[in-house]
Amino acid sequence: MNGALGEGVLPGVLRELYVGRRSGMLAFRRAEERRGVRFRKGHIIHADSSAREDRMGEVLVRYGRLTAPDLKRAIGFALRDGKRLGAVLVELGLLGADQIEDALALHVHEVLTKVFGWKEGTYEFAVEDDSEPVPGDITLKVSTGELILEAARSVTDPDVVRYYLGDIDRVLGLASDPLLRFQRVTLTPADGYVLSRVDGTLSGREVVAMIPLPPEETQRSLFGLLSTGMVEYLPLPPKKKPAAPARKRPSGPVGLEAVPVPEVPPPPLEAPPVDLAAQAALARDDPRRMEILQTFADLQKQTHFELLGLGRQGTEAEVKEAYFRLAKRFHPDVHHDPALADLRDKIEAIFVRLGEAYEVLRNPTARARYESQTAPAAPSPQPTAILVSPPPNPAAEARESALAIKKGGHLLEGEKYWDAIQVLEPALLKAEGKPLKEGRVLLARAYMKNVNWLKQAEELLLAVLKDDPAHLDSYLLLGTIYREQGLKQRAAHMLQKVVELQPEHERARAELLALGAAPETETGGRSGLLKRLFTRG
Repeated sequence: MNGALGEGVLPGVLRELYVGRRSGMLAFRRAEERRGVRFRKGHIIHADSSAREDRMGEVLVRYGRLTAPDLKRAIGFALRDGKRLGAVLVELGLLGADQIEDALALHVHEVLTKVFGWKEGTYEFAVEDDSEPVPGDITLKVSTGELILEAARSVTDPDVVRYYLGDIDRVLGLASDPLLRFQRVTLTPADGYVLSRVDGTLSGREVVAMIPLPPEETQRSLFGLLSTGMVEYLPLPPKKKPAAPARKRPSGPVGLEAVPVPEVPPPPLEAPPVDLAAQAALARDDPRRMEILQTFADLQKQTHFELLGLGRQGTEAEVKEAYFRLAKRFHPDVHHDPALADLRDKIEAIFVRLGEAYEVLRNPTARARYESQTAPAAPSPQPTAILVSPPPNPAAEARESALAIKKGGHLLEGEKYWDAIQVLEPALLKAEGKPLKEGRVLLARAYMKNVNWLKQAEELLLAVLKDDPAHLDSYLLLGTIYREQGLKQRAAHMLQKVVELQPEHERARAELLALGAAPETETGGRSGLLKRLFTRG
């Protein structure tokens, strides 16, 4: 894999290596300059440069992480003992082990930023055996998706962007590969606008036209999302065969031919920016760790159905829904969370196994073969009695779910968040009516204890509001989620809904004032909602 560098080329090269989970050294050359980054199973782990000012030690000095005298002393020991600079910095107490990984991540970013600005040069990828030890110090604190997005944003020529966008009259959809769809990247407001309009029915041109931003800015954002793979052009439908000439009929109505309607996925929710500081503060006893360790421990003994949390009668739609939900949780990018960095191999193994389960169970032929291989042993015949499984009783299942939701609420009050999640998630599958609404809110509150699950919490609360647009607690919790993610306008909108429903709600009014948004109430003490009720007709 090699070629010439030019504006707009690099995002595609990085994406190919990331998506392909490739391992090796990607080298860049321009005249006498040489820079490179090493990939390990699709992740960038360290960088190299022939330019003195871009070596790791000089980068650390430039950013104030190290003094020049300390660097000189460390290089002396490294040359004398034949050791890596990172190891020497730790031995001398100049940097901690965790700081070395941060330093390596900074170095990768610095090297690639220089290459992003190259308008000429060449690139070449040399494949390496990923079963061999990695030469040198490594970091896994670099988000490859984030770097791809940054590479795309470095392309400033609108004509280049339009060239790489290709035919924007094609329909856009979210990535079908969870590895790409659920990347953890920081989105700009323009990215969020574009992502919120991608619903599998609109073309790129239509998305650009409907967003209230300059077209060139929207096109650059679309280019970045396509480069990371979060968004993709959907395959063109097959060409229709020319219809045979209709036979003439003497009289009577003409029959209407049914036209199949393609299934359209629901529009995605705008992903809030990731709060990296909050992630770094996660404790090592985070319930997320418990889930990863338990899931990994069960991999060998669970069937594909059990791994996805389904019965053997699960439909194809249920298989897909379960797979995407779990793939989002166990996406390899979660190892960028400092609290989960040591679990990266286990996370990768879970993600791979989920993919295997999905590929088998979504294919009718492969599924039938798998079911025959893993069929439970038939019970010994009972000559004296024939046991017949009772038919499912939806009413009894709903009652059991309601009791489980109550139990989940007690666990939540006792701050046993992980236990509450384990009880509430299966209970919601059979719940209905008021218990379903209560269970969704409780599960959202449990999810909110982990910054990695805020999106799931948001989806649950929005589902409650879809069924009950006047559910005050859901607005209040959504306001909390958006405020903590720095989305002040969204937070204020949700809190204002609370004030409309309950004008004297002290907490909502106080939080609105803290956000710099005065509560809006109508004259005479009536809220906007009450005014609409009284002025109808």
